[in-house]
Amino acid sequence: MKLHWKIWSRLALRIGVLSVLLFGIGGGSAQAADFRSGDFVTIGADEVVDDDLFISGQRVEMNGVVKGDLFASGSEVIVNGRVEGSLFIAGQTVEMNGQVGGSMYGAGYLVTVGPEAEIGRNVYGAAYSLKTEKDSNIGRSLYAGAYQVLLNGDIANDVETGSAALSLNGAVGGDVKSQVNVSGEAAPSGFFMPGLPAVKSIPPGLQVGDNAKIGGTLDVTETAAETGDTPAAGQSIVITVGKAIFARVGEFIALMIVGGLLLQFWPGMVKRTGELLQTRPLPSAGWGCAVTLIFVIAAPVVAVLLFIVAALGGMITAGQLFGDILGIGGASLALVVSLFSFTLSVVTKALVAFLAGILILAKAASQLKSGIGQNLGA
Repeated sequence: MKLHWKIWSRLALRIGVLSVLLFGIGGGSAQAADFRSGDFVTIGADEVVDDDLFISGQRVEMNGVVKGDLFASGSEVIVNGRVEGSLFIAGQTVEMNGQVGGSMYGAGYLVTVGPEAEIGRNVYGAAYSLKTEKDSNIGRSLYAGAYQVLLNGDIANDVETGSAALSLNGAVGGDVKSQVNVSGEAAPSGFFMPGLPAVKSIPPGLQVGDNAKIGGTLDVTETAAETGDTPAAGQSIVITVGKAIFARVGEFIALMIVGGLLLQFWPGMVKRTGELLQTRPLPSAGWGCAVTLIFVIAAPVVAVLLFIVAALGGMITAGQLFGDILGIGGASLALVVSLFSFTLSVVTKALVAFLAGILILAKAASQLKSGIGQNLGA
């Protein structure tokens, strides 16, 4: 289930981002847009909305015409009508059977592009299961992240996905670029979660059906956990102990190097930190826990804000800056997370070792000079 929860953590982030988009982007046009909500909201087939439409409810069904953009959210969301702008849709079950002049942005547990759906531009989807039915038509490209992506319809340009399972049984005019996980940790065939509809799941990996037609190149990277020969019982114990010793030796060398560099370039900071740990251990530990907790909470929030900024930039520039903003911002965030992890896992150990070395050597060999003790301690 490790793979399953990794995928669900990514999907939860994407679904949360889209929910923010649904209710945040339209703030500037609130006075002109049409807002409707309730337990059951239905837009009749003969109804025409001349501006942007925001609808939310337990069950939402849009059968009419929206001249602007449609923002729809609910437990069950069905769009059978025509949207001349773009469609932003989120829910547990999302079904698109109508026409969209712009792009479709969909997030949910189960996202379906029905057989009568016609999307003028791109489809961006995040779900547990994302499916395009036979005879559905996407005018440009599809970008999706899910446990499984099932493509049975027509896509004019490219497909880019990240999933555990990918099934191709339709027509793709351009390239297919995807990464699938074939570690063997498949979701149950009739996967079910309380409060959510049952979904028929397929095994991890790539499946190419007889009806699949790809106009460009098929570039699918399959990732799997590394496996090897199983050692004998005695050999296994020796290998385990050897690995543990090797890991501790490597950690000791790393701490020696980091401690030496800290003493060489920031000796004042190291000494002040050691004195603070010795004189005020509890406040120091409290601040360390607080900073770590704040960082753990802040990192996903920053990731969400980054995705929102990238989505806004992509919408304004017709998708041109989406990848650039997300790539640069994501690389910067990854660098900050890496530096924090390095500080937490290595630098803090070196500082504690520095203090421990001073205390131990002060007790055992008071005649040693302070400088020697500090270097040995680090």
